[in-house]
Amino acid sequence: MHRDNSSTNANSSIHAPQTLYRGLYVRVARKLGVDPSYVSRVARGDRRSEQVESALGQALEEINQKLRRGSPATASGPARSASTARRLKILLKGNLSRIREQWLAHSQSDPNLSRVKLAAEKRTGPILPVIEETLKVMILSVKEMATASTKAAEQHGRLRRAQGFTAMALVEEYNLIRRCVFGLAQENFQQMDTHLLIQDLTQFGEALDLQTQRALQDYLASA
Repeated sequence: MHRDNSSTNANSSIHAPQTLYRGLYVRVARKLGVDPSYVSRVARGDRRSEQVESALGQALEEINQKLRRGSPATASGPARSASTARRLKILLKGNLSRIREQWLAHSQSDPNLSRVKLAAEKRTGPILPVIEETLKVMILSVKEMATASTKAAEQHGRLRRAQGFTAMALVEEYNLIRRCVFGLAQENFQQMDTHLLIQDLTQFGEALDLQTQRALQDYLASA
């Protein structure tokens, strides 16, 4: 699958949140000798463990320090108080149009996606409904997610099948959503509630994974 990394230099890759957070639960689990899924449930708030919470907090602080070192604006700017810091969901809701434009630019530069010739409106049409649906699903527990309505994702899968997209291209569209969301969080890191950022990113990621699965299921079912 194509990955557009040519515009990302080495330093920005090192400090990209998606790079720093990748494998975090596994690292914490190995340190404590527990299962990564248990660490994930604690991070979501489904389980309580002072030991895991402490280890996660320490790991998050290490990530925060790396991000601060990699962002001059964050390092030199004033710290935000907890009362004014934003959560990921609020940030995304206020930047949906921007995410749409960034997603479109990524899509048009990806040879696997741009192979299907579509007007910009048709290309981006199903994306914002999927993101908005993901924001609704992300606040649910893992158990509730299993039965959550994902109509936008299902329609997305059927639509892309009819438009001639491959299954891999469909999945890549969700990868681009993730890329845009993580990028926006990185740009606004100073204004975010960093203590809850890992939980928000985890929940968004799990909800987006569910959307991807549902879209792919309907894509294959419409074959």
